[in-house]
Amino acid sequence: MIDLLLAMALASTTTQNGDIASAMPTDYSALETAQFTKPIYYAARHELAAERAAKKAKCKLPTAEQWVHARIEAAILVTPNGKLAKVVPVESGCRELETYMVKHLNKYGSKAGPISNGRKNTWYKTAMHFRWPE
Repeated sequence: MIDLLLAMALASTTTQNGDIASAMPTDYSALETAQFTKPIYYAARHELAAERAAKKAKCKLPTAEQWVHARIEAAILVTPNGKLAKVVPVESGCRELETYMVKHLNKYGSKAGPISNGRKNTWYKTAMHFRWPE
C-alpha cells in the first residue's frame, strides 16, 4: 500500500459545499481513476518548469535509455458539481514535483471538468507523467 502524503492531509477539511470531506482513503490503489470531460491543459513550458524544479531539488528519479521518467500520483476530491475540492499527492520521493502537480491541478483541473458521481464528494486517483533527457 502506498502511503499518502501528510497522512492524507487533514481528512476533516471543510469543502466548498460546507460538507466535511469523507475520511481520506488510505489505499490509493483502491480509488477509481478520475475522468474529465476534456484534457487538463498542459504545455511544453509546464514540462520544462517541472524539469527545472526536479533538477534544482536533485530528485532521484527513474531513468531509461537516457531519459528521466517520473509518474506523480495524487488523490483528488471531486464535489458533486464537478469541482476539484482537494488534491493530495502520493509520496514519490520528489516533493517538488508533487507540489508542482498540486498547483497545476488546482489551476487547471476544475476547468477540465472532473466527472463526479453526482451524489456526494468523492475521492479519485490521477497521475501526471514527466519526461526529459538525462
